[in-house]
Amino acid sequence: MTYWEKLTALAAPYPALRPQLTAMAAVREALAEPRLPENALPPLGLAPDLFADLLAAHPDAYGQLVAVDHLLRNFRRACAFEYGMWAFVHEALFTQWQALFGPLRYLELAAGNGYVSAGLAAQGNRVIATDSFAWKQESETGRTPLLPLEALPAAAALHRYGDQVDAVVMAWSPDRDPNDVHVLQVLRAYFPHLKFFVIGERFGATDSRLFWQLAEFVPDKRLLALNRALGRFDAVNERIYLMR
Repeated sequence: MTYWEKLTALAAPYPALRPQLTAMAAVREALAEPRLPENALPPLGLAPDLFADLLAAHPDAYGQLVAVDHLLRNFRRACAFEYGMWAFVHEALFTQWQALFGPLRYLELAAGNGYVSAGLAAQGNRVIATDSFAWKQESETGRTPLLPLEALPAAAALHRYGDQVDAVVMAWSPDRDPNDVHVLQVLRAYFPHLKFFVIGERFGATDSRLFWQLAEFVPDKRLLALNRALGRFDAVNERIYLMR
């Protein structure tokens, strides 16, 4: 039984969960096409009050409710393994991004399936999407990228295109890969004028610890509105940062 089949079967007796399931289904349908989801997800899982209410109505369902809660809170992981989406970006985010930062020329490093690049390009920006594709040896989720990607490691992409863009984006760099530090060093040495957007979780699920220790955060009030648009739906405190 697949993740989705198991979740829908276990959640079926509880109408209170339908809004979450509907929002999740919309994301799943978009990724399957593939295209960007239209909107952010609501918080997923059984909040304490909701869990208590459901348990009061179904006193013999404790184990089932725990299982449903676990599945809801692991939707990101399910989408990552099935569709290669880790950073949960969506169309509404990029509409706000464009309103806040205006048109720019972007270079995305380690773009994966190109969800971020596709969102920026849909707003009319010129976007160069690159990836080393080293991960494709272990994953089949890269079969249907949302836009063409050029096979280039991050540092090589910076050296080739850094003087042709206004901003660099790096989303969900692996947390045990020190290449992000090399990216930071190349940017500081050769392209200090470029905006550097990083999407991930500080000292958490993404980017090396050394990267977070060395990176300098650029204060920008626009990031508050941008991160409100991004939203948060699970335990991962995924945020968008400007760094140098």
